[in-house]
Amino acid sequence: MSSKKFEDNDLLELFNYVELDDKEENLEFEMDDLRKKALKKRIMKQVKNESRHKKFSYKTAAAAIVIGLVFITANVSIFAQNIPGLKSIIRYIYGSKNDNTKYERYSQAINESITDNGVTFTINDALCDGSSLMIGYTIKSQGDIRKFVLTGDKIIEKQAKDSSFVPFFIKAKINGQETASGSSYGGRYKDEHTYVNSEILDLGDKDLPDKIKVDININDIYGIKGRWDFRFIVSKKRMSKDIVDYKPNDRIKMPDAYLNIERVRFTPIATYMTISGKYIKEEYKNPDKRKETFNEDVIMGNTLYDSYFVLDDSGNEIELRGSSGHAVEKSNTMDFEDVYRFENVKHIPKYITVIPYKMNYSKTETETKAVYVNINGKYPMELRQGNMGKITVDSIEYKKDRTIVTCTAEGKAPFLQANEIYIMDDKNNQVGRKDMNYKVKRDTVDPRKYILEFDPMSKNKKYKIGTNDLSSYDVRNDLKFKIQLHNK
Repeated sequence: MSSKKFEDNDLLELFNYVELDDKEENLEFEMDDLRKKALKKRIMKQVKNESRHKKFSYKTAAAAIVIGLVFITANVSIFAQNIPGLKSIIRYIYGSKNDNTKYERYSQAINESITDNGVTFTINDALCDGSSLMIGYTIKSQGDIRKFVLTGDKIIEKQAKDSSFVPFFIKAKINGQETASGSSYGGRYKDEHTYVNSEILDLGDKDLPDKIKVDININDIYGIKGRWDFRFIVSKKRMSKDIVDYKPNDRIKMPDAYLNIERVRFTPIATYMTISGKYIKEEYKNPDKRKETFNEDVIMGNTLYDSYFVLDDSGNEIELRGSSGHAVEKSNTMDFEDVYRFENVKHIPKYITVIPYKMNYSKTETETKAVYVNINGKYPMELRQGNMGKITVDSIEYKKDRTIVTCTAEGKAPFLQANEIYIMDDKNNQVGRKDMNYKVKRDTVDPRKYILEFDPMSKNKKYKIGTNDLSSYDVRNDLKFKIQLHNK
């Protein structure tokens, strides 16, 4: 490799081979253009000397990076954000000012692209904590990408018109085994030709090796046929150092099953709770019988109350991000196993409180009472939410490109309550939410306070703000239980 061909993309690739010790891991800082040029110069000098004796290797150059870092007196995390070309798509999609996750610290650059049928698909970066695999990707097209790559409400509208329409999801094999279908947070258009997103693939409650082999085979991107096949290796070695596992083995009796809390896992990107269950009645093993017994229109999981609010030892909610489950056949100890994925925590609590709940899917919208009050510029404004609690609107800030609502949630499930806020104009047209996937931001100082972003509002219209009584949620505080967390 000559110095003329050594570009920023090569520099990006080299950072994946750098091994930092524990002290260096915790240092984060910016690298300006001057330091970057100095680093590149030192790398090329080292590569030139090595190339006289043997073929260039990334590991050789990576060693030069370490030397360069010492001489430049600047440290760089493996996926430094401030170097052009090293920006993590995962961080771009999931990160926010209120997010304490250091995605860029654990992300691994992949940067592999395949073009077929006028569409270029790029795997930018990947991140694995053993329970989930996150993949950041970019889709580029020669034409207007917004005409075929759909997001948010457009996906819902498309599904309403065409029941056969299936949104694009990445599916992968991990060490030769297929994973569950992925889930995406909500992509963004970078420009009329470029779309970026990140996928989360559930890996279940497994003890995977430090390095996992990932195979991705894509043959359809929003109706465009082609072949985009990728194969790469992701290491979770760096992440493993910051993972804490607890195995409480607490046994909990629920109305329909005995639950066993198999594991509570804290990683830098998520919190996981693995629950196995044994049905109290034999007939519950039959899904049709469960539907009949529970009198439910839709059975979403393995038990009557299969969703949970989780609170830390300070009473702050740890937000649920997703779940997966499967039946376990021919087992004397369990009939099913579920893994729940929550947001990551800033500190590991001494215990967590788990509150079971379920959704009344058969409840119609007319049975759910809505409460609206006129926006008149006077604050605070109180919105009652039935037995769930209440919302206090502290302020509404009007910007050119958005409307910012700050509120305080008090009740059984503050995050859920804060998310159920709506604004209507004087013609009963709903003001759209601007925050992606209705992601409420939590205040970093006061965890009871939340921030919502809506579309900009016209000064020539009158508006009202409201919520509903959340009666479609059946929250069972009488069934809540506490999980004590002890040393591993």
